[in-house]
Amino acid sequence: MHFVKSATAALLLGAFLAGCGGGGGGGASAPVVANAGGTTPGTGATPPVAADGSWLTFTPAALSLKNYHGETSNIVIGAKSSRTFDKPFNVAIIESQGVVSTQVGISKQSDLEYIFSLRTVPLAVGTHTTKLQVRLCEDDAAVCSKPLPGSPWSIPLTVEVAPVVQAQGRVTTMPTAVNLVAYEGEPVSMQLGVTVNSTFDVPVGIAVAGGAGVIAPNVTVFQDGRGQYRAQLVSAASLPLGEHSSSLLVRLCYDDPRECKNPVIGSPWTVPVKVTVKPGTNLTTLGAVPGLAAWSNYGGNAAHTAYAAASFDPTRFTRRWSKPETALGSLGAPVIVNGKLFAVRGNRFGNSDLVAIDEASGEILWNTSIGTGVEASTPAAVDGKVVLTAYGSMIRLSVFDQASGQALAINLMNIYSECQAGPTVAGGMVYNSFNRISKFNPATGLLEWSSPMKESSLCAPVVDGSLAYTFASNQLYALNTADGSVAFTIADQGNVAGFPGGVPLVLGDGMGFVVHGKRLLGFDLRTRSRAWLAEGTPVGQPVFANGIVYTLANDGEEVEARAAATGVVQWKSAGLSNWSARTPYARMAVTSNLLFVSGPTATVAVDLASHQVVWNYPLGGELAISDRGVLYIFAAGGKQVAINLR
Repeated sequence: MHFVKSATAALLLGAFLAGCGGGGGGGASAPVVANAGGTTPGTGATPPVAADGSWLTFTPAALSLKNYHGETSNIVIGAKSSRTFDKPFNVAIIESQGVVSTQVGISKQSDLEYIFSLRTVPLAVGTHTTKLQVRLCEDDAAVCSKPLPGSPWSIPLTVEVAPVVQAQGRVTTMPTAVNLVAYEGEPVSMQLGVTVNSTFDVPVGIAVAGGAGVIAPNVTVFQDGRGQYRAQLVSAASLPLGEHSSSLLVRLCYDDPRECKNPVIGSPWTVPVKVTVKPGTNLTTLGAVPGLAAWSNYGGNAAHTAYAAASFDPTRFTRRWSKPETALGSLGAPVIVNGKLFAVRGNRFGNSDLVAIDEASGEILWNTSIGTGVEASTPAAVDGKVVLTAYGSMIRLSVFDQASGQALAINLMNIYSECQAGPTVAGGMVYNSFNRISKFNPATGLLEWSSPMKESSLCAPVVDGSLAYTFASNQLYALNTADGSVAFTIADQGNVAGFPGGVPLVLGDGMGFVVHGKRLLGFDLRTRSRAWLAEGTPVGQPVFANGIVYTLANDGEEVEARAAATGVVQWKSAGLSNWSARTPYARMAVTSNLLFVSGPTATVAVDLASHQVVWNYPLGGELAISDRGVLYIFAAGGKQVAINLR
């Protein structure tokens, strides 16, 4: 099509007619007509117009729309001609069933392309079928006694109108209900994920309101992507002890969502809210939990599984005590034996201390200087002693008395390790790594052996029976604990070039697991082979319990549970980011029924049966579970929290 570029043609195009009668019910009515000026086919070099009308095409050739009772939909149709014209003509769009409104527009894209814009009227629930008849005529298009060859063209139109109740599916939230636990005088925060499952042909705004004194007002909503939003929720600061219930309203609006005088059909969506405010301190009497062993190593035990072999009811969790950040510095991951926590504390001046904390009260029992300008590994506990590795002007394995903090022995190492991981204790012995794996006897203060293998990126080994295992430079090493000789090696065929080789292992069911690069590896220690490989974006160190290895995948956004023997995914958790203002999550500890996962600002418990988050706490950090049934969260800034698990 070609509209003549003249004042007359422009006037004809701009002054199209539209007329319609009837509502949205499907009965016959006056036609919708849109007229525009143009020119009919010329003579000379212009070929004749095809009588079948194939010279004019429409996109889409048929229309199928879906909306909800009480709303309308925009219709946009592109028209493209393969011919030009030099005589005037008029254009009309005829719709006789009353499905579209009188507001019809035609806009020129080029001499051969035009856009028709229409809108449906509010229609009754059900299916409405009609046709849009496009006429090109030399006379009045409403009469069209002189149609152009091929005119009229017919575009089928179907409009499905769903009841309003179905519009609830337009928006989903994660979680579907907000259930927060706060502590007296301490507001708690979380994120409500909002997914908009519909698209709209005009802009809409989103807001989250309500909460009626339970949630702080002025909720901020962030957009993560197309149709994906996060609402930052904070509990009201003045809530007293007890349970407090209310509702949040998720609004989608064609106008300002803070006022929402013109809501989208289906809006608002209601999200139940419950905030339970508990006492900040609950110093219950502590006693040993049957089946639980002391958390004596980083990762809990010599296999680094981070597994506490007991079940706990998350509805009974209470906060035992909380200690704020101090100028004394941050605490690393603790070990816990005989009712005491031992952790390394460092500050910005390069001073490091070993600190003993009373498990019952959270009070510091003693602290011992490790040195100035010294970095220290996480500690381990064995036979009344605490051992750690210190890095300064010299590298040494240091031994301290658990009761007093007195330094008992120092074993100097004149070689260096890129890994700088803490020691592992097993069977009363200490296994360390400095270019070589070494075995140290804390009872005698003597070095039992130093392995002949030499590798600068070795990490402290994991120990199982008569063998100690480590992974470095794309290879798993197994050493005899009796003399340090290499029993066997298993190569990682992937050979991750350029990636630091020193990464910690986890053992379980005759398997070894390691996150290396963006891969999770499973080594069969019985067949001495790499059994499986899972590629993706694992984060942190895996944990193991009862035939399942748990990893943080999707850059720390979700948990994957894999069969230890095969690496096959058994289940995945829902996204964890709703509970933390920043991701990724990176630390885990597992019990017989729960997986604790910790990120920068929150720790959650995922039920191993339902795979859902069943508990959360607004602090993230290193995790440890004592043999007295207390979960500890040590944040990077130095804040510490103890949670009674029973």
